[in-house]
Amino acid sequence: MRKFIFLLTLLLFSFTVLAVDLPPSGEVVKLRGEVVFDGLPLKVGDLITKVGKIETKDKSYLQIKIDKWKNTISIGPNSSMQLNFSDSKKYTLEAGSCRWKSFAPSDSKGKIFTKTVSLGVRGTDFFLKTNTLLDETEVIMFDGQVFMENLKDADNTAFINKGQWGGFGGRFGQKIYVMELPKAVLDTTEKILE
Repeated sequence: MRKFIFLLTLLLFSFTVLAVDLPPSGEVVKLRGEVVFDGLPLKVGDLITKVGKIETKDKSYLQIKIDKWKNTISIGPNSSMQLNFSDSKKYTLEAGSCRWKSFAPSDSKGKIFTKTVSLGVRGTDFFLKTNTLLDETEVIMFDGQVFMENLKDADNTAFINKGQWGGFGGRFGQKIYVMELPKAVLDTTEKILE
């Protein structure tokens, strides 16, 4: 009988350990060219589990899959992005472009920042580009919705919906501007960083 109780206790403990909520991580699933994380080269299969910066060089590309949050992030050439795998789900696109794509519904919200705006995201598919030279940010929504907020003016916000483009700063002006995109433009741009 003691053996049975011991085995039952061990089994219950094992299930408890397995049920522990593991911290999020990003797995490198696609990579082309030269990509580094905190200065160290990445390769397909690597896991990113800590706060750090991804940098892609000319003609380089990276896609990471974050199972816990049910999304992939693809980072384009000549880009720099800070990743923070914590409960805050905070990313900062410092330069270049990225594509956020959810592959399943998620209850968790995240935020992507650029120097000028923040984007609140959940269950979406969009392309984001920031131009540091012109101090501007633009987003194209393929599916879902993001909440775009001017970091210098909390009253300047907008929802960017499926089929829309949103821009701020530089050539786009100092207030968030939103417009509908023609289907032909969406079809062409949807192939970016796929």
